Amino acid sequence: MGSGITITGGSTRVSSEALRAARATLAAIGNELDDVDHALRPALALATGAGASTLTSVGMASSGMGSSVTASAGMAATGMPAGSASETVGSTGPAAARLANAAAHGIRTAAADSHRLADELGTAADLYDDADRRAGAGIADLSTISGWALGTLAPLMAAIGIASLPSLLLALTTLFAAGRQAPQAARVVLSGLGELAESRAFLLRDPRVVSLIRFAVSAADDAMLGALGLPLNLVASVDDRGDGAFGLHGAATLVVGAGAALGLLKDTPVHVRRASSAAVAPPTGFADLAARVPPTRADAPQVRVERYSDAAGESTYIVYVGGTVDTSPVATGEPFDITSDLIGVAQGDPASLRTTEEAMAQAGVKPGDTVIPVGYSQGGIVATSIATSGDYDIPALVTFGSPTAGIDVADGTVDVAVEHTDDLVPALGGEPRADDAHGGDRIVVTRQTFTGEIPAGSSPIDAHLMKEYALTAQKMDASSDARLSAALATLPHGGAGDAGLYQGTRVHLAGPNVPHASGGGGAW
Repeated sequence: MGSGITITGGSTRVSSEALRAARATLAAIGNELDDVDHALRPALALATGAGASTLTSVGMASSGMGSSVTASAGMAATGMPAGSASETVGSTGPAAARLANAAAHGIRTAAADSHRLADELGTAADLYDDADRRAGAGIADLSTISGWALGTLAPLMAAIGIASLPSLLLALTTLFAAGRQAPQAARVVLSGLGELAESRAFLLRDPRVVSLIRFAVSAADDAMLGALGLPLNLVASVDDRGDGAFGLHGAATLVVGAGAALGLLKDTPVHVRRASSAAVAPPTGFADLAARVPPTRADAPQVRVERYSDAAGESTYIVYVGGTVDTSPVATGEPFDITSDLIGVAQGDPASLRTTEEAMAQAGVKPGDTVIPVGYSQGGIVATSIATSGDYDIPALVTFGSPTAGIDVADGTVDVAVEHTDDLVPALGGEPRADDAHGGDRIVVTRQTFTGEIPAGSSPIDAHLMKEYALTAQKMDASSDARLSAALATLPHGGAGDAGLYQGTRVHLAGPNVPHASGGGGAW
């Protein structure tokens, strides 16, 4: 916790690895101390078993010299009478033996303590990893089971609905008759329901409701498969908890397919142009990264690419991707729309991703180059797709308010996800993948954007606004958390670079009833 933000994840695997590294170090120290102990045992036996005079005699014999000659020479060297040699050795022998025993005991104790601590650290690392896996697995298992159960019960609920159809028709007929008598009655009822829904919309900012929605989204794929009559063990093996063969992206694929059959959610080619360019200093913190994401507005650039070169001429690119502009399910001129949103969640190749890739190519980015993707909302989906493409060297990935919890990122990438607990949009990515499904390295920074009671009359989208995430980014910069520092350490340093803004536009193929106008603005 720091300055109103909470930081979780990321450190779990790093901490256990650090514990195991410390264990190895202590074990090595213990082995060294064992070696010292064994090397000292012969000398210790001489000091404690033979007595001072025997020790002196043995020492003289081993050197081939007479004891009297050595003693006399030693006393002469120190200015002591030769006759006092045996008295001096005899008086110091017991003290030396006691010191040798104490030293040997200390070495053996230190060796034993090192081995014990090494074993305890290894056990702690294993328990830490296991507890973290169990915590994530418990939520994932519950999501799988509840979703499958709901889907399995779908045919029964449909049958109940069909059986209730006569009663529903009777109720509608009665309402229609009442409307004939009082023409304003139905309008008043519907208006009242609308006003009630609008007045209670702020409840969607309740973090508990947001968590419930996240849970429900995670269960959606299991519900679909359960409705098809598939057994639970098969469902669990192909959802995000298993091998991910279906999962949330599979559910989104079905939605996109169904929409396309109805003439909605149809993707198109894109055209990308460079709108402007300028010199720019490297970003120094998360607030800079958030501020440089292109604003979400119609008929404006959606992608920003910055290039910085080091003394060796190697380039680092930072790619900033904005959020959803058009909320219409019919693709118009804007590539950052709901169609791209759903195709992106389905892990397809949406127009927003192709716009960003073309902008990168125009900026000079080549496969293998170092790229740091930064995205807001839908832009976070695009940024994560770039990070997981395998085409670039990705030292870090930063997303703000993006539904990307279920997407794996390579271990070599510092993955920082910024999410508000009262923001619905990140919840649409479902629950994070469990650590044993390669989802444990994601660093999640959370903040609740209000204090006390939920502001009455506020919009559910308020917590998703970029200005709120910019405030969270400022709090992140004020934090001393090592995980955030590690992410910022990947940013380029030194002289100025160049920045370009790029705008993509959908290119509609010739055909009847194809709209060409840009759609309305949105806040995603």
